[in-house]
Amino acid sequence: MSPRRAPPPLLALLALGSACSILEPPTPTPASPAPTGDRPVQLLIEPDAGRAAVLDLLASARTSLWMEMYLLTDDDAIAALAGRAAAGCDVRVILEPAPYQQAGANQAAYDRLAAAGVDVRWSLPRFTYTHAKAFTVDHARLVVLTLNLTGSGLGGNREYVAVDDDAADVGAAEAIFAADALGAGTAPAGRLVTSPESSRPTLLALVAGARTSLALETEELTDGEVVSALLDARARGVAVTLAWPGPAQGAGAPFTALLAAGALVRAVSVPSIHGKVVVADGHALYLGSANLSPTSLDADRELGLLLAQPEAAAEVGAVVAAGATAGAPPVP
Repeated sequence: MSPRRAPPPLLALLALGSACSILEPPTPTPASPAPTGDRPVQLLIEPDAGRAAVLDLLASARTSLWMEMYLLTDDDAIAALAGRAAAGCDVRVILEPAPYQQAGANQAAYDRLAAAGVDVRWSLPRFTYTHAKAFTVDHARLVVLTLNLTGSGLGGNREYVAVDDDAADVGAAEAIFAADALGAGTAPAGRLVTSPESSRPTLLALVAGARTSLALETEELTDGEVVSALLDARARGVAVTLAWPGPAQGAGAPFTALLAAGALVRAVSVPSIHGKVVVADGHALYLGSANLSPTSLDADRELGLLLAQPEAAAEVGAVVAAGATAGAPPVP
């Protein structure tokens, strides 16, 4: 079976008899709209929040549930999506056909969702990978995750979830989902940060603008521009804390170079780091799916949020610092 199959019919739309088309997503209509960027997000931190925190967000959908997901293997998450479709929700899911270069990894989820009447489709080959992890609920709430809907994502890794009720952010995310279903292009709006459109300039500007501190978690650090920006930050006296999953032994040159420059660089195995966050000066926060690699920044579909929310930024920064304290320094 080829991993890039043609999109199936819009099963959910036919089942519901809806006039709504994935080409023209409905205008978000939250009960209490907020001005663009003024509404603070709710932050969930895993594994502390527990798997039910994310599953409850899925189960909360009453009219619609739109999702873009890199890896979907957790039985409870799949059942929640199927259950919402059975309850009459407009459930639409875009899946990466070959996560981790494994063409069958999402096949079971695809088959179960299709059988349940979900409008499920493989992402089209506009991106190297569709690595985003996000969904909207009832055209009124955007949930941006660093985690995949897997057992380890929901119940083991260090992960972050932003629950965003800002109308502009929700509308922008749904426009992206609709365009990605067709392989079309669209630009991020609101507080959204996406690859390949804006992740690189946004994250480089966040690092370059830091004056006192940077706290980061990432799975990968291989992008030369990002490494140079972090080294420049150290050269101007910015305190840099970086946690990654390791292993510490045989760490690559970016990690050892930052350590030599005076950054606090630590491999953290418990809980395993899968989060992708950058905190600048304790008040600006990026949270999303993008790793600090060329593919992730320039060629994948990634989705995150850039927030000027000091409380959330401080909370994430404290988690990064605590993890780094317990980690091991890189060894060439």
